[in-house]
Amino acid sequence: MNILDNVTEAQKEAITHIDGPLLVIAGAGSGKTRVITRRVGYLVEKGTSPSNILSITFTNKAANEMKERLGEFLDLRGMWISTFHAMCSRILRSEIEHLEFTRNFSIYDSGDQSKCIKDIMKELNLDTDHWRPGAVAASISNAKNELLSADEFAEYKSGYYNDVVSKVYTRYQKYLESNNALDFDDLLFTVVHLFKKFPEVLEKYQEKFRYILIDEYQDTNHAQYAITQLLAQRYENICATGDPDQSIYGWRGANIRNILNFEKDYPDTKTVCLEQNYRSTKNILRVASEIINNNLSRKPKSLWTENSEGNKVRIIHCEDENVESKEIAANISEFIQGGNRHSDIAVFYRTNAQSRVLETRMLREGIPYSIVGSVAFFKRKEIKDVLSYLKLCANPNDDLSFERIINVPARGIGATTIRRLREWAVLNSANMSKAISRVQEIKEIKGKSSKAVKGFGDIISELHEIPTYPVMGFVKKVIEKVGYVDYLVVSYEGDSEERLENIEELVTAASEYDISNPDGSLQGFLEEVSLIADIDKWDDTTDTVTLMTLHAAKGLEFPVVFIAGLEEGLLPHSQSKNSDDDVEEERRLCYVGITRAQKDLFLIYTRYRSKYGQRSACVPSRFLSEIPVDFVEKIDKTIYRSYADKLHTETTTGYRESAGEDDYQYDAGNSDYDELPEFRHEESQDSCKLVSGDIVQHEIFGRGRVIKIAPSSDTVHVDFNRVGMKKLALEYANLEKVEGSCR
Repeated sequence: MNILDNVTEAQKEAITHIDGPLLVIAGAGSGKTRVITRRVGYLVEKGTSPSNILSITFTNKAANEMKERLGEFLDLRGMWISTFHAMCSRILRSEIEHLEFTRNFSIYDSGDQSKCIKDIMKELNLDTDHWRPGAVAASISNAKNELLSADEFAEYKSGYYNDVVSKVYTRYQKYLESNNALDFDDLLFTVVHLFKKFPEVLEKYQEKFRYILIDEYQDTNHAQYAITQLLAQRYENICATGDPDQSIYGWRGANIRNILNFEKDYPDTKTVCLEQNYRSTKNILRVASEIINNNLSRKPKSLWTENSEGNKVRIIHCEDENVESKEIAANISEFIQGGNRHSDIAVFYRTNAQSRVLETRMLREGIPYSIVGSVAFFKRKEIKDVLSYLKLCANPNDDLSFERIINVPARGIGATTIRRLREWAVLNSANMSKAISRVQEIKEIKGKSSKAVKGFGDIISELHEIPTYPVMGFVKKVIEKVGYVDYLVVSYEGDSEERLENIEELVTAASEYDISNPDGSLQGFLEEVSLIADIDKWDDTTDTVTLMTLHAAKGLEFPVVFIAGLEEGLLPHSQSKNSDDDVEEERRLCYVGITRAQKDLFLIYTRYRSKYGQRSACVPSRFLSEIPVDFVEKIDKTIYRSYADKLHTETTTGYRESAGEDDYQYDAGNSDYDELPEFRHEESQDSCKLVSGDIVQHEIFGRGRVIKIAPSSDTVHVDFNRVGMKKLALEYANLEKVEGSCR
């Protein structure tokens, strides 16, 4: 294959740039992956050794896809293609002994971290109802991503809450060190620390990685940015690809300024914009562009496509979330009847809580679906149990794993015994492994408890005698040795079959690891499963409708997309309302969802939605008001419209059909809808008669002057004092005519 076959001039420009910094602003669906893979191929073709190339992606799924594509025309031996976390883990397996850790360190996931922090807060007598462990964990994570150690956090952060976080952070880090463990954030933090403290280690990797490619650069956090800067500072052969308009992870530390300031960081940067979209229809692309153009923190670009005009984007106004789910299901059924596959269709939403009603409807209508973001495979109890045994065999210092499985299966070792083991370990500056081996010296643990602890210690010792590779054989022997299958059958009679299937799947995962890694190890397998994200396990080969949050949808595409819940408080989320930057990120999130659609797009909002058990009125999302009416078809499924339509039918024909489920039984005593006057007397937005020069008030944009009204009266141009000119759809804008002047 010729590296430059079937590429545009802009793509060719990016592919063939070799030395010096390169910034590729890649719009949604613009062939970014093709550019990255072809660029790697071009570097090798021009004489660069694969071992001198580092390619960073943001998911394991993307890394594997890149390996597959490159493997079609390159020998990948020596090349690093991975996520930031996997790269850092790999570096630390070789270099961490420069610090106070050993190479067999454990990696704690978010669940492990949460348990540690809860336990520490209890030890510190902190009220976990008042000081939420999740919030404390997030604060510690943010500190690490900002490269603040526990000591630095204590020095630079003030206030009562931060004092509490500081105490927990300090104790938490000591716990990790004593367990020879790192959490996800530590993988990044520790590499930066290692590079800064040991320049010779940094120089080694600078020489190795002479060419660096970072994908999704807009989603890098400060720690990832620092690692990139350190690795690239010698040769500056760094290629960053991304799109500021798709930066949606600010809530977990991503900094959009990293990509916006790339040209300042590297003054000799060559910048290439990929603006041709190969994914979406013209109408979908126009809607996306009209929305995102309202953001200020972006690099201007004009996406275009040679694809067809396509169907207009359908905006559906539903009565409530139940009608919303029903409309989505009905439209899905139509697409299936029209010859589409279920896997062609995705439903996106802003929060996980929205999935419940959607799932219920899918089940009721018999629509097969899969949900991304439910309990991830490697976080299920039975999987975590077996993995804890494996972790103990790899790292005997891992107290967290000891405590998890010391009484699983049940051995008669209670919470009091575990507490006494822990107290002895703390008093003697030892770990749980040591405490268990010397249980006979602990006076407080006697009789059956002492015997049970010793029995557990004997099991772990026997496991250490079993060869750990191939991993599949070792996993099977561990499961057999500890009697885990019998434990599941006896303890989980109702769902033991499903749990046993999960255990079988874990064995399969170990087998796949052995095949892919002939020189692998137990530690390598544990590292691989520790770094897997929810989206990495999503199976796109099954014929099911996909349900997922908008955040999870990044990087995917579907012929048909539904976005549910386009209301103020959901999208944009209520927590973003007080910050212009946060609202811009919510707008980018909406943009990402829209640009996943290839052919058909539905944007849905409701008149009412149940919140905390109460039926609350909803305000349409401001993003809807930013879409010109020319590109959309509006569909009203509210009770008010249904009632008015039926009233008109009665009046003109003298015949009234009986109300069925689809009519919401508004005349059958339905307690939700029987007060129809509430709907009758409401006025639509069209009742707000505006003319050029009127002064209006908008809930979000504030006061402005009407400059122009489209002939159809559907669209109004308003020059707002604070944000300038906006083109709004009258139906959704909720403009209020006010007295006074403007500016």
